[in-house]
Amino acid sequence: MRNIENTARGKGWWFDFHTMAGRKSENQDSLCITTCLLDYLDDSSGSARQKNAIIKPEQLPVLAVLADGVSACQFPKQASRLAVETVTEHVIKGLFRLQRQAVVEARQFDEQSFKAIFDDESVAGIIKSAVIKANDAMYFSQSYERVAPLLSTLSGVLCIGDRVYLFHTGDSRIYRLSVDRTTVLSEDHRIHHGQDKGALSAALGADTSVDLQQTVFTLHQNEYLALMTDGVYEHLNPVDMQFEFSAAATQLENTPNWNLLKKWDLSEQFCRHAYEEGSNDNLTIIMLGMGLSSSIKLKNTRKDKDKDKDKDKDKDKDKDKDKDKDKDKDKDKDKDKDNGTLSLKNIDSSMSVDEPSQDSSLLPKGNNNSNVPVKYKLPTGLQVNDSIDGFEVKAIIARTARSEVYLVEDSAGHEYVLKSPSLRTVEDGEYLRSFLKERKIGLSLSRHRRAGEPAYNQIDPTESMGGSALGESGLLRYYPVPASSTYLYHLTEYIEGESLRAFMDRNGPCDVWQTHDLLTKIGMAVRVMHRNYLLHQDIKPENLLLTKSGAVKLIDFGSVASSILKDNTRPPVGDLHYAAPEYYTDAPKGVHSDLFSIAVIGFELLTGSRPFTSQMLMSASDALVVPSRLLNQKQVPATSQQALLRALHRNTNVRHQAIGEFLQDFNPDHSASLSDPEPLIKRNPLLVWHGICLVQSVIIVLLLIKFLPTS
Repeated sequence: MRNIENTARGKGWWFDFHTMAGRKSENQDSLCITTCLLDYLDDSSGSARQKNAIIKPEQLPVLAVLADGVSACQFPKQASRLAVETVTEHVIKGLFRLQRQAVVEARQFDEQSFKAIFDDESVAGIIKSAVIKANDAMYFSQSYERVAPLLSTLSGVLCIGDRVYLFHTGDSRIYRLSVDRTTVLSEDHRIHHGQDKGALSAALGADTSVDLQQTVFTLHQNEYLALMTDGVYEHLNPVDMQFEFSAAATQLENTPNWNLLKKWDLSEQFCRHAYEEGSNDNLTIIMLGMGLSSSIKLKNTRKDKDKDKDKDKDKDKDKDKDKDKDKDKDKDKDKDKDNGTLSLKNIDSSMSVDEPSQDSSLLPKGNNNSNVPVKYKLPTGLQVNDSIDGFEVKAIIARTARSEVYLVEDSAGHEYVLKSPSLRTVEDGEYLRSFLKERKIGLSLSRHRRAGEPAYNQIDPTESMGGSALGESGLLRYYPVPASSTYLYHLTEYIEGESLRAFMDRNGPCDVWQTHDLLTKIGMAVRVMHRNYLLHQDIKPENLLLTKSGAVKLIDFGSVASSILKDNTRPPVGDLHYAAPEYYTDAPKGVHSDLFSIAVIGFELLTGSRPFTSQMLMSASDALVVPSRLLNQKQVPATSQQALLRALHRNTNVRHQAIGEFLQDFNPDHSASLSDPEPLIKRNPLLVWHGICLVQSVIIVLLLIKFLPTS
């Protein structure tokens, strides 16, 4: 096998691959990875001449094709090579022809026309036509040229922007990988007999027609594609493969700057692992991802090491240059604000930055060292009918000092809420850190496909949470944004309704049964987070939405912390009337902390006022005096009062340790059974004991009369 240096060919996409013959004498696999560089004809001056397309580099089509020659045919290597070359050639020609035709008709080729030209139907048609031509070249050459049969599997993806066009026939596989999930996208074209491996049921060159699987989907952020032959995946345990990928992807995401990443050898690791597990076949893997800079080399070579040595010699010179560059930092910050560009330089290096910039124009000019900070663009100041990443703004929901919220709609008519930091937060690293964390946690809790898009996970992830659908869990759904996006924002479901605060202001105090119903819905939503070992830490009426159907949705995950790592040491930012007092002390935080906030909301629902001031919660006093007279005035049952008093206790050991326990104690229906007369021993214990003594005395007298001798 030739030692090929893998470098990212495209600015938006990067790739890594490894292929080896393994225990076979010949490597019968073939692969091709190429960017389909498109030009257009500009004959406005009367003569045809080539010019570069005015499109973003990350939008350039990237084609990855993998073929595994069938060993049963006489020339498997020639078959796989012919399949790859034919498909690649005709796909590129088809894209170029489609582009040229559109340019001739529209006389222009810009970003907007780019999206219209490469629509799903046209691109899928080009791929199908290319595969049919490859199949014809392999099948009819056997019949008319009397050559040996040529058979090969074929698996490939054509990536245009964040749209992925999958095509596949045979028993190679295409995987969709993320940190927490591995999904098989392709079908294994095999006929099984019992427990054996099965026989190949579809391949190029096997018949006049080809059994071709085609799928179109959107690749989301922090997702990757892997194409591998049966010699690899048959000898890899899915759990081990997921673990190794998660470890590598975590390292990738935790790299402070993409330019510092010098090695990504996961493809080789998988191949070596399969070989060690006893694979007797050729082993080939292609991995694709979006987001790395084009200057990143994904594997070290000897040349790289020599270059690194030369760079070490020039460190002193670079230091002097860096000092001059540091003088322009303030100017760069001002430019960033004017351009709506967000620098993550003010976020500490321990923060995992998930989304690298796709636009080199966002980086400071003249700075070529490896410490260039990753930058985003903020979609601020949007107006109705503006478009961003394929979403059209339908309404402006809110614009505050910290965020801007819009109602947007995609091309299929599905509505979402788009939330972005405002320009005033550019220098607020703490807020930006919580904003990024909120999206990461929201997506991990949601694990939901975009509305209207086919599920990319074969098993409904919400089943493990005990609910029939995530929408019933009480948590706001977060959706992945397009992987090619260079903007920083959240994409969530749109909920028609009002906040609990608006409901309380409009309706005033609630009765105990309505309060119990609301607290139950709030508690069930919070319990979903607790089952995922997360604490919300900012439960308040403003962060609870009431839908028109009466459901409750918990929002705003910016203050969420792990209940296992114990990293929740800071008090929440915002309204401190609902924060548990242990946030201001060294007392342990846990489920009881969120329960305290729920109890404060319950008290406010019943009485119309909060039980404590923020100063009382922040003070170091030993006790918190709950104004129970307000509860008595509202005729709250004694059992419900006791449940609130216990949940609002300063001592965390006194409080309920589970939300379900609190809700059960607060249930006003339990007080009805307690309205029956109390046992006599509680109402008059002295009388009970006197009665017992009297009975004992009578018994003793009777026994004496019976057994004492009479004279």
